[in-house]
Amino acid sequence: MPHPFNCSPSARNHRIDIMLKLGLCLLTMSAIAFGQVPPAVEKMNKDAVSLQNAVNDLINVAIPGWGLPNAKGAYLEGYGLVVTLEAPLEPPRKPFGDIRTPADIRTTANQRHNEVIQKLSNLLKLKVPTLESVSPTESVAIILNLVNTNPADLPDLPSQIVVTVKKQDTAPDRIAIREYK
Repeated sequence: MPHPFNCSPSARNHRIDIMLKLGLCLLTMSAIAFGQVPPAVEKMNKDAVSLQNAVNDLINVAIPGWGLPNAKGAYLEGYGLVVTLEAPLEPPRKPFGDIRTPADIRTTANQRHNEVIQKLSNLLKLKVPTLESVSPTESVAIILNLVNTNPADLPDLPSQIVVTVKKQDTAPDRIAIREYK
C-alpha cells in the first residue's frame, strides 16, 4: 500500500492529470478563438489609429515643445468615433528667470487656442469622409482637455474643447465647436 503522502509519479492522482490536460487544451483553444479579429473591427481599429496619429501630429505642430501627446480613440456604437487627448497651451511659468509677462502668456495661449480649433476642424473636414468604419449617420468627435498650467495668468481658459461633425455633414458650417469651462 502506498504511503498517503507519497509524491512519486506512480502514486499521483490520475484525476489531477486529466484536469491539467483539459485546462491546457482549453487555454490553447481560447487563444486561437480570441486571436481572430472580425474584418469590421480591423477597419474600425485602422480608422481610430489613423485619426489618433493625425490628431497627435496636429497638436505637436500647434503646441510645440511638449513631446508627443497621447490621443486615444474609441468607437461608440450608435455615435461613431471619438478621439480624446490632454494638452496644455502654454508651459508652466518657471519660478526663477521667467521673463514672460502675463500679457505675453495670454497672447500666446489665445493664439494657440484659435489655431488648435481651426486645425482640428480642418482635420475633421479632410479625414471624416475617408473613414470606412463610420456610417454616414454617425459622428466623429475630437475632445481636447486643456491643462491650465498658468491659472493666475489664464483664468478664463476653457477646460475642454469638443469638435464634432456628422460624416454626411462635413461642410465648414456644420462642424460644431463647443468649449466648456
